[in-house]
Amino acid sequence: MATIEDILDPHCVSQLLNKHLNKSDFHWSNIVVHDVQIIKENIIHDYYSIVVAYPVSYSHNGENHQAVVYCSAHSNDSRRQAMENLEFIWRQNIPGEQFPTNQPLFYDSQYGAMFYLGLPGDNFCEYFTNHSREEIESQLAPIAQWLARLHSLTLGFNGWPESRVQKLGQVVPGRERALEKIQRSTPQYYGRFVRIYDCLEAWENKLWPTSDKLAIIHGDLHPENIIITEKGAAIIDWSDACLGDPLRDVGSFSQQLIFMGLGQINDEPYWRRAQDMFLSAYRQAMGDHLPNNWLERFRLYYYFTAFRTAIYFVTKSGPEPERAEGLLEEIEISLNL
Repeated sequence: MATIEDILDPHCVSQLLNKHLNKSDFHWSNIVVHDVQIIKENIIHDYYSIVVAYPVSYSHNGENHQAVVYCSAHSNDSRRQAMENLEFIWRQNIPGEQFPTNQPLFYDSQYGAMFYLGLPGDNFCEYFTNHSREEIESQLAPIAQWLARLHSLTLGFNGWPESRVQKLGQVVPGRERALEKIQRSTPQYYGRFVRIYDCLEAWENKLWPTSDKLAIIHGDLHPENIIITEKGAAIIDWSDACLGDPLRDVGSFSQQLIFMGLGQINDEPYWRRAQDMFLSAYRQAMGDHLPNNWLERFRLYYYFTAFRTAIYFVTKSGPEPERAEGLLEEIEISLNL
């Protein structure tokens, strides 16, 4: 009987890879898993969330090759949607030589696991830790160009059902669930979060674009979801991809750039300049596709991203409301609340 522990067993994984990849378009054979490198492992009774890397060797067209295969498995089956999102952007030819991302391999339903090719490189946040200012600046334009490519190539896309359209009240954890958790864990904050949600949702409804101006968006773009490879900046983790306002990705990345960056390089003027560089590169790459009211839409999602971070601090296991306070004050001042 299959158990989730199987994906931590090199022999079992070798069998699984040979089963799927020998029959697929990849035509890999004689696949051998040489190691199991656990990146994330959380197994509690019937719940699990696991990310694993497998250095493998295989044969293809009579030649021997090596690769690193990744597996992301979750007990709630959310990885099926992530796999479908990743397969979709590849079918649409959105990734390219200068616009890399993980290549999907297959999804296995018995484990709730997606398998994909890893990307050798450094996480963008490592440049923050190493105070590599020039390297940070050199990657802002490629990230903006990747994002603009995604948005411009999918503007007006109507191949997904209405349920895939996402407004901010539906963004994980979702308004209803977030407020329920806040009322339980930090009830003194409940009223403030309701007011901010109301304001942001009303603002979004006012600015919501027509269907021909919606696009496929990444949905959770922040520096940790960027890998710097030899071929360029790669955007990874498409679990939250949906149809939405393209400026949500722009606001999200810009806000998280300074929020995460200040934790490593305490120089706010530097990060403001970095934000400006990113926005300038995005505007240039989007060209005529950029809407006239882009700046107001950018501000909406910039503050929503800060708000989402504040939600995390007050709802996580072991709430830290003091870390949310500065974010809430910034949002309230900016929104005149």
